[in-house]
Amino acid sequence: MLKNKWSRLLTVILVICMAVGTGIFLYHDYYTLKEADLILFMGQSNMSGAGGNAEGAPELIKGAGYEYRAITQPEELCILSEPFGENEHKEGFLDDRELIPRGGSLVTAFVNAYYKETKQRVVAVSASRGSAQISSFNNYLVEDVIERLENAKRVMMEQQVNIRHIYMVWFQGETDAYLATTSDQYIGGMQQLLYTLQPYGVEKCFVIQIGNVIMGEEVIDTSYIQSVQENLCETDENFIMASTIAKTISEPPYMEDGIHFTQQGLNLIGEDAGRNTGNYIKTVVEGR
Repeated sequence: MLKNKWSRLLTVILVICMAVGTGIFLYHDYYTLKEADLILFMGQSNMSGAGGNAEGAPELIKGAGYEYRAITQPEELCILSEPFGENEHKEGFLDDRELIPRGGSLVTAFVNAYYKETKQRVVAVSASRGSAQISSFNNYLVEDVIERLENAKRVMMEQQVNIRHIYMVWFQGETDAYLATTSDQYIGGMQQLLYTLQPYGVEKCFVIQIGNVIMGEEVIDTSYIQSVQENLCETDENFIMASTIAKTISEPPYMEDGIHFTQQGLNLIGEDAGRNTGNYIKTVVEGR
């Protein structure tokens, strides 16, 4: 009798947990997530998902992705959901609240494709800010990035989740194109940022090349930043080009306002970047 009572109570608790939604670290996941790759998703508004719509994001492959919510749920891991990073704002640092909405991101598409290639799970960390230039990351935003990374590592360790690899995925450069940041300044800034993060475990930076930008009637020349990003990945083994398709889909229905990609565009970019990143990890890093 008592055994049946406790069995029913446990069932009720599990049902409640499942009903609360994807923000809860569900019972079966707590016991099955033993190992994952920790990935920082960094950049500006297109990484934040300014033009996205969570309803159009792909369904997450079961068990493929989790997220560490540094601001809203800093003591646990959650199942990855869209809009990714929606409320992970820190005033004065990685904060989009007065800049752009975070409607839906490329992260779920990336994680699905990465999982298909590597068969490894991902714990994702939101670390982007709209309109941010590379110097802003080096001057002060990196402090917030490091704090989020260290806390994610702590929680994974506390929950006995082994960290296989730590990477950053980078989608940024439109603001630097607008401000005419020089090639040397941009490459130097990217290298400074990664080398600052390497002592905290970040192994590689996977670059998503930016798209083309039209602001009103003004065409912003992003081609030289695109070239700089290609050059960086060709000359520094710490930087890997993850995707170049953004420049080929910088128009409706994939781009909504001349700068921000729609969810349809973000899904394509995320899938391409996740597949290429996963293939690199599988073949080059691990030699499989």
